Amino acid sequence: MKLGLRTLLTCLCTLFVTTVSAADKRPNIVVILSDDAGYTDLGSFGGEIDTPNLDQLAAEGMRLSSFYSNARCSPTRASLLTGVDASHVGFGGGVVGDWVRELPFPAHRGRLPYKQPLISELLAGNGYQTMMVGKWHLGGSYIIDNPKGMSQAWIDSHPPSMKLTKEEMELDYLGLPPQRGFEESFVWIGAQGNLFFTAQDRHEYYEGNKKATLPYTQEYTMHQFADNPWARKNYTANHGRTAKAFYATDGMTDRGVEMLDEAAKSDKPFFMYVAYRAPHLPLQAPEELVQKYLKRYSDLQKVADARHAGLVEQGLYPKDAPARNVNWMWTKQSKEKVEQYRLKAALHGAMMEKLDDNVGKLVKELKDSGEYDNTIIVYVSDNGGAAHIGDLMNVPYAGVKALLWEGGARTHGIVSWPKRIKAGSISDDIIWVGDLMPTFLEVSNTEFPKEFRGSKPRPMDGRSVLPALEGEKQAPPEALYWNDKGQQSLIYEGRWKLLIEPGWYLQTLAKEGIAYELYDLSVDPGEVNNLAEKKPKLLKKLLAITEEMRIESKVVDYSEIIKLKPRDPY
Repeated sequence: MKLGLRTLLTCLCTLFVTTVSAADKRPNIVVILSDDAGYTDLGSFGGEIDTPNLDQLAAEGMRLSSFYSNARCSPTRASLLTGVDASHVGFGGGVVGDWVRELPFPAHRGRLPYKQPLISELLAGNGYQTMMVGKWHLGGSYIIDNPKGMSQAWIDSHPPSMKLTKEEMELDYLGLPPQRGFEESFVWIGAQGNLFFTAQDRHEYYEGNKKATLPYTQEYTMHQFADNPWARKNYTANHGRTAKAFYATDGMTDRGVEMLDEAAKSDKPFFMYVAYRAPHLPLQAPEELVQKYLKRYSDLQKVADARHAGLVEQGLYPKDAPARNVNWMWTKQSKEKVEQYRLKAALHGAMMEKLDDNVGKLVKELKDSGEYDNTIIVYVSDNGGAAHIGDLMNVPYAGVKALLWEGGARTHGIVSWPKRIKAGSISDDIIWVGDLMPTFLEVSNTEFPKEFRGSKPRPMDGRSVLPALEGEKQAPPEALYWNDKGQQSLIYEGRWKLLIEPGWYLQTLAKEGIAYELYDLSVDPGEVNNLAEKKPKLLKKLLAITEEMRIESKVVDYSEIIKLKPRDPY
């Protein structure tokens, strides 16, 4: 069952028919994903971090003020690549793509189904060159190549009801980027790990299906932060050293630039997925940038206030809308804890500036090759800033990654397409990450198949948002639904937001009754005024819709999940 990519693409090509000229003029598509970036991290979204390249993309394109992720890394990636609600492709209920998170339920499988098409597969089958660099985190492994060395780890990390068979090993192999339509790939398969590597360090990067050889050509003074014994053991080996090293944000971009340069030599358009691991933990960045932001973050309240004011000034947050006070991280802790938080903020800022610098390299390559004007560039984050830093980085929104308040699910977004998108424009329309694939299929003249690998795939849950990108007002979807570790959230008609048991499950479990929060996002995007008791009829209506969507998602109740994985909340 270990099929080569050429064989897979030959099969796929028979599924899609498009008439194109010898010099294919369909647009190139480049998707850039940051990992745990805060809503107001960018200068073009009110922030103080130096992000000139992303800000220039915003100036030349469109900012998305109401872009929604799935509030967690793997579920967002799953919907991005499939156009489908994450629960229907194995990433419901807050599941992420690691063995220790996989469960014996379809909605919690933690690996993309081989019979559900990815955007990479459909575009590759319709004349596009397809490339990926960066973080995968959607399941899969090379256990089939090393069953003796890896089997015990698989058994130890899965519930007893899940059995390691030859078919399971093959499906893990078929869950990886080279087998899912990416003709070229330079990837980190899992979630997190060191961003700095010297020649003496073991790494987990793959070029295609082979272990990659990393270039150690640039010298860094490395700052590697850790605040617990496990992290200090695993993430600080090179802290304080000055040496030639591979830094993930730089290294993956350099490989991406090489791929783009080669792709531009062909008459075929290309699709590239650039999935940065920054500014996700571990917090690691060049020392000189860390020192720069330590100075900038001498007064964290001033930074938070300026972010809020900057967002309002840029027309991305209503002037009169309230916002929660989320400053406890830098006002209610000990002086020592506040100083540690300031260092974390400085590392986060440094990692974001580094990411922006590398976005500039990608754009420069596109311009130098003459491809920029015919390229759609989409930049978004996979969720809001994470718990270790997010209260500052998501201001004025409350909540962080993995929580379903706006700070966890709403992210900044930028789309550039010189031929079609008005420069300097803003769209306030609700756009969900699952809308990207249908949009890409429309602009590339690619059909979604009625049958794929012998089965009928789930139709896309997203819709094309090309009208919104071209400046037309586009109605919101009737409902967007999320379910993450005991929390549920519903946005109805783009205005009303219902939250059920918001926050970590074990916290809400300890309280009597069920917590409901209801907000009118049109006037209260900061989720300050809970209307649940004031609008009982609307609450009842939204609860009924939520229950229908919960049942359809097949997400298993979280009280059952923690019986299988007692330490899962941690």
